[in-house]
Amino acid sequence: MNSNFNIACTTQITTLPPLPELYNPNYLDILLPPPPSYDPVSSIKNSPSAPTNPMMSALEDTTNRVLTQNNAPAYRSTKDHLLDAFHRPTSSAKVAEFENIFTPAWQTDPEVTLRIIFYLRSIHEGKNDRKLFYRAWNWLYTHHPRTAIQNLKQLITGSCTRKAKEGDDRELPGMSHGYWKDLLNILCLAATDRLGTHDYFNLGNGRRVRVFKGIKSRKTRQGTRYEDLCKKLEDDKKFRALYITVARLFAEQLEQDKRIVSQIEATSDKDQKSQLQWKLSLAGKWAPTPGCAHDRITNITTAIAQLLHANRQSHSWSYPSALSKYAHVTPLVADQANILRSYFQRWFLTPIRKESKVPEPLMSAKRWDDIIYNRVSAVCMQNNSGRFYKYDYERFAKYMHDVTMGKKSIAGATLLPHEILMRLIDYDSELRELKPDERDIDKIQADFYKSQINVAVTQWRALVDRLKESGRIENAIAVCDVSGSMGTLSDYKNRKDPSPLFPAMAMSMLLAALAKPPFNSGFITFHQEPEFLKFSELKSMTENVKDLASAKWGGNTDLKKVFTKLLLPLAKQNNVKNEDMIKRLFIFSDMQFDYASTNKFMWETNYDAIASEYKAAGYDVPEIVYWDLGKFDTVEVHADRKGVAMMRGFSGSMMKVFLGEEEEEDVVMVDSGEEEDEDMVVVDKPKDEKDKFTPAGIMRKSVMKNCFDGLVVLD
Repeated sequence: MNSNFNIACTTQITTLPPLPELYNPNYLDILLPPPPSYDPVSSIKNSPSAPTNPMMSALEDTTNRVLTQNNAPAYRSTKDHLLDAFHRPTSSAKVAEFENIFTPAWQTDPEVTLRIIFYLRSIHEGKNDRKLFYRAWNWLYTHHPRTAIQNLKQLITGSCTRKAKEGDDRELPGMSHGYWKDLLNILCLAATDRLGTHDYFNLGNGRRVRVFKGIKSRKTRQGTRYEDLCKKLEDDKKFRALYITVARLFAEQLEQDKRIVSQIEATSDKDQKSQLQWKLSLAGKWAPTPGCAHDRITNITTAIAQLLHANRQSHSWSYPSALSKYAHVTPLVADQANILRSYFQRWFLTPIRKESKVPEPLMSAKRWDDIIYNRVSAVCMQNNSGRFYKYDYERFAKYMHDVTMGKKSIAGATLLPHEILMRLIDYDSELRELKPDERDIDKIQADFYKSQINVAVTQWRALVDRLKESGRIENAIAVCDVSGSMGTLSDYKNRKDPSPLFPAMAMSMLLAALAKPPFNSGFITFHQEPEFLKFSELKSMTENVKDLASAKWGGNTDLKKVFTKLLLPLAKQNNVKNEDMIKRLFIFSDMQFDYASTNKFMWETNYDAIASEYKAAGYDVPEIVYWDLGKFDTVEVHADRKGVAMMRGFSGSMMKVFLGEEEEEDVVMVDSGEEEDEDMVVVDKPKDEKDKFTPAGIMRKSVMKNCFDGLVVLD
């Protein structure tokens, strides 16, 4: 995003082969025409079901059995293709596994499968796992390219709504499932045939390694890259459609933003300027800078600039005279392409980024005083708060003080909970390692660590507050796996590929923060022996994390003891009534439990054994949410098991599906037909409504939200 890049200095070949479809709004139908009279949804849903036999079904069920790493009975599949697509895929899975999971899911229900794929990416309503989404989207692109390409715009459309705070009548702008950079990442990965592989472009997976022997010259490498791009654009209609889609999405949004910038420049009213600036999208921030990372691989800047030039007359944009005769009938020559790209950078990217207050160009130009900190994104704040502290100490310190006092806001809702927690543990450890005498000598270093801890704490608070907008969690408590297989506390610096322990800790703390009193006072840990860890409201988050870190860790993974050695014995000793028992438990674990069955002749999972113990004690079995944080491919129950939900992922946004549920969930109010309120009567909910708390039911509740309604199946 360096706006000062000198285009003339690049060895990049900036032209493109002929792309006549670039200017045609019906390009998708031209390049990827749909099959005539084809309805993919009805053709699949109306297909006849296969014949069944009870004995054959029982035999087939035995092939679904598998043992955990600790020899506990479990299952390979949920026996529901859609739920498998929702729960089982991981970003590290092989390509064949994506085929085996998503192909039968699509054959079952294309619409729900499409929603599941975009749920994997959704920052605000789903898993917020872009690596996993890219690989799942690659499956869609391979088998259903029209659907994959047409729905890319849903990544950057504000389809996720926000509730305004009480007393605030404003209609808050919608939030997107992804961000503009997703489009460029996908395009680059597709251009280099790495979209479905583990080799991700520009995703920060490890450090770059310099190789000094056998490297071709930059010019030679650029020439080879250009030849590959041209060949792909000419021969692969699917890729050409993807390429044009990305170019048109950027061009359309930049055109709108350019119009807003003109309005900003034309007014001297500060309030009006501020309102207009908030209307600017983030397309300008993430748009490809000529000659930089994404553009070097794809030349996508040339295509965007061509589209804007083709529409110049409707906006009275004055282009250089060297382009006056260019009518977009023939491809650009090199000089024309460079002039067009230079104009695009000078008159589109630079002013839009300036008015958007994008922090990165301001940081590069050392214009720290111009950074508006309450408009810095969560990830940018996480990555650059140290630089803000170093180069703009007074302003940043005042901003953080205002955030702490509730006068200003800080972004944090898009971060994964464990990222914040691991950063807090990291800086707190660094602070504690300073010796007492060094604290006086190196006060600047200590103050720096404290400032970073403060950033982490306030971003955590922002995350919790955003989730609370969707409601609170009723009568539930977290159960956190702290056994040896989850990792160690000393691994807090590995944020890119964390051991399951840190997401388990973070999600347990997050659940406690979202739970209504008195269920917000702590959570249960389990390994060899379970115990309840209590939070103190008088302590800071950092102090509570320290108490958590000093608890017992390691050992085996005995989940059953949580119920048979802690909850049930306490209930019996204290004569707890059935209606006063904890109604729901969230188990955050890698799901590799110890053997728990007492019946050697039956295939009995941990859940089966726990249910038997509760029934024997005369208590209803609590609802259990199995939240998988590991990389193993086992499941605890089948899709239709009542009273159970299954989730997998590190995003706090996934908890929204459980937020805002009413305590009196078994009754509804029905109007008797009269006008007076006292004529409202209470009736039981229908039985099928009560039975929706199943793995399949919670999956559908997660993906059938309105924010996914814009997705369409085309092939």
